[in-house]
Amino acid sequence: MQFNPTMLVSESWTDNFNQTASNKLTDYRTVLGPGANVLINGATTKGFLTSNAGFTYDSASSTSNYNFFPTITAGVTQIFNPRLSATLTDSYTRNNNPSQADQFGLNTQRQTFSQNTFSLSVNYLMDRIATQAYYTNSSFSTGSTNGSDTTSNILGFSASTQVALYNSVSVGYAYSWSDTSGTSSGSTLGTSSGNTSGTTTGNLFTASLARNTGTYSSVGISGSYQLLSTPQSSGSASSGSTLDGDQHIWNVSVFSTYGLPSGLSMSSSVGYSQLSQPNQPSTSGVSSNSNLSYGFGPARVAVGIFSDFRQTALTGQNFGIVQTSGYTGSLFYPFTPLVTGSLQAAYYHNSPTGSGNNASSPSQSTFTGSATLTWAMLRWLSLSGNYNYSLRSDPTTGSLSGSGSIPVNTATVSLQAFF
Repeated sequence: MQFNPTMLVSESWTDNFNQTASNKLTDYRTVLGPGANVLINGATTKGFLTSNAGFTYDSASSTSNYNFFPTITAGVTQIFNPRLSATLTDSYTRNNNPSQADQFGLNTQRQTFSQNTFSLSVNYLMDRIATQAYYTNSSFSTGSTNGSDTTSNILGFSASTQVALYNSVSVGYAYSWSDTSGTSSGSTLGTSSGNTSGTTTGNLFTASLARNTGTYSSVGISGSYQLLSTPQSSGSASSGSTLDGDQHIWNVSVFSTYGLPSGLSMSSSVGYSQLSQPNQPSTSGVSSNSNLSYGFGPARVAVGIFSDFRQTALTGQNFGIVQTSGYTGSLFYPFTPLVTGSLQAAYYHNSPTGSGNNASSPSQSTFTGSATLTWAMLRWLSLSGNYNYSLRSDPTTGSLSGSGSIPVNTATVSLQAFF
């Protein structure tokens, strides 16, 4: 086992701490973060743990200037024999930065939250059939009397095998249940009845067929069907709310992978998804989860596209079922062996569907761009600077332009030590 203490010291400045369109508040945040990295590399047991205490001081906080925002991520894999293995992971974070609560920009309020994700999977090779049973638990809490708490569970099973020489087939089933209590959604999407409380259950069926078309390429087709049962909610169909009943989500996609040892890597999935629910017209759209990266010289560039329906309660805070599209891009360049730089940009667009939210609410868009420069001063000490710009849409119109949009500038300088 290898144990390495760490220490992070950072100073951040932001011109819009509360992320509002007017009356912007400047904040200076100081972070002192002692932590540790643990690595286990045994013959049959492998694991890791990274942690940071995150003692924080904010100059402009309207509640408490001093906060404790820890992060812990851990995982362990146990190989029992060549056919049987198990993997356990857990990730915990506590913060009040909305961008850390939802990567797609749904969370728009600065409020302290705690989020934990636990997963356990067991892999077993049965003759030529690779099987996996898994369980995932996710909990999200705002920790306030007017906030919302969401707990979700997923229990699933999948199996895959090779057919003939170049084909493979896989099937899967997952049962999910999530429970939300409280009234604050933390999003401009709103809810149909003033709250998102209740329990939702789901049944997800998946299947795919793939064929190897070369040493570094493959193509295939996949399909999924999800049946969601939600509690009866108050309100009326005219307000854009789902009264009661089941929601159905269908998806059919074609996918492909392609790569070259020279530095090209591509995985692409393009399909069609449809959401059907009582008392409302069906919602459909193109689905995609595609990524392309290419290395040229010392640099590496990557782009990605995501588009589909998301059942947000299963992965964090509950905003109902949201139709999300997103575009990402990044560039990494090592100027010297000790100095590296990177650029990142992302755009996300979230539209309410009327299931767990108000279909008549404006769509929500977010743009972020950042630049980072890192200098490895010593073997155990690095200095980095980061600038981040984010722009959130006007809550009333959903537009990124205009006086109601919410821009935020943040600059951070940090020292990271590894002992």
